[in-house]
Amino acid sequence: MAIVRISGPKAIDVASPLIRARSALEDLESHRLTRVTVVDPRDASPIDEALCVVMRAPGSYTGEDTVEIFSHGSPTLARMVLDRLIEQGARPADPGEFTRRAFLNGRIDLSQAEAVALLISARTERAVVLSARAVRGELSGRIQAIRESLVRIVARLEVALDFPDDEVRVDPAEIVHEINSLGDDIDRLVTASRRGLTVHSGLTVALVGAPNAGKSSLFNALLGRDRAIVTPEAGTTRDVVEGHIVIAGVPIRLLDTAGLGAPRDPIDAEGMRRARLAIEESDVLIEVVDGSAPYTRPTFDLQADKPRVMALAKSDLKPHPAARCPEEGIFTSVVTPGGVDGLMARLHLEVAEKSGKCLGEDMVGASTRQVELLQTLGGCVTRAAQALSTLPVEIGLVELRGALEAASSLLGVEVGEAVLDEIFSRFCVGK
Repeated sequence: MAIVRISGPKAIDVASPLIRARSALEDLESHRLTRVTVVDPRDASPIDEALCVVMRAPGSYTGEDTVEIFSHGSPTLARMVLDRLIEQGARPADPGEFTRRAFLNGRIDLSQAEAVALLISARTERAVVLSARAVRGELSGRIQAIRESLVRIVARLEVALDFPDDEVRVDPAEIVHEINSLGDDIDRLVTASRRGLTVHSGLTVALVGAPNAGKSSLFNALLGRDRAIVTPEAGTTRDVVEGHIVIAGVPIRLLDTAGLGAPRDPIDAEGMRRARLAIEESDVLIEVVDGSAPYTRPTFDLQADKPRVMALAKSDLKPHPAARCPEEGIFTSVVTPGGVDGLMARLHLEVAEKSGKCLGEDMVGASTRQVELLQTLGGCVTRAAQALSTLPVEIGLVELRGALEAASSLLGVEVGEAVLDEIFSRFCVGK
């Protein structure tokens, strides 16, 4: 099925020449699906038997008069309908224009509009659920409550400054207590939004280790298909190989990297350089150690600030007496049934730790822009509390106004055209 949407004050007039129904298009009941014949306005020849719905302002998605035509799913047919509508005075929609109009007409706030984009691009069921909650206003409701509290606090402080002789006084300690409490709410929202961003954007997990440690075999086993080349010869992987899986409802970008050690040639050296870049961009590292071979101290250092999982590969083979088998290592085998189950369970814990262990935890669907603004909001509120404790009120007010500006930007209050252009440019046409 193809859906053609026309929105704007002349939507009904533009669509009418294409629609033949039991009554004229402008007389159809709003929000009621009707069977119609789509015709070519040039000669009234039938194009398709379709369904059509008229949604009158302000009760449509955009808040404007809207007509939607549900025709058979031929791309050529849909193109014909679009061309005929353009001949009647319509124009193609820009990416995200329908949602942008919904925002400009007050049907949704900017936070909800961004959630629509998240919902469209969601790659897992968990991301869909979080995005749908944000579309319904979960995030914007919490931001609105924070903004209202900031407005009240700023108003009280400004009145006290403007009318010092009228006995309009505020208790600084009480104000600081309110701001600190608000800061705690913002901190929780930042954590929740980071979890939501992780669920939507996903995590990168890299397999690293010495040449011939078993990284590529383990990579293929985690993917459930042969993606990387595996041979007995050390150093087969000379570049970063990428695959995708889902763990704990989070999309995972899995990277198989070249073995790190002493390079044999310039290609080896380049592969190791790319492996180190992969380590830098990864969220979790799987250090693969061959449990059937003597352990040699690695010539590479893993970043200490990243979560790391030790995988003891080739556990189906006889352990070498000089092998390194630390207690935290997880025995894995790609030839034994269930040989990677333990590693998957550990990865599940690592991913859950970063994204929230379950949907019941406090998390909200959020974009990168929203997370950054929430962090800015939290920083302003923290500095305001510190300033009001020791410095003149005017300095604290500067930080509170900055916090108010960040909250307003999240909701789309007094936001500039450039910001709107950037947000809606990421939408697909038709939304």
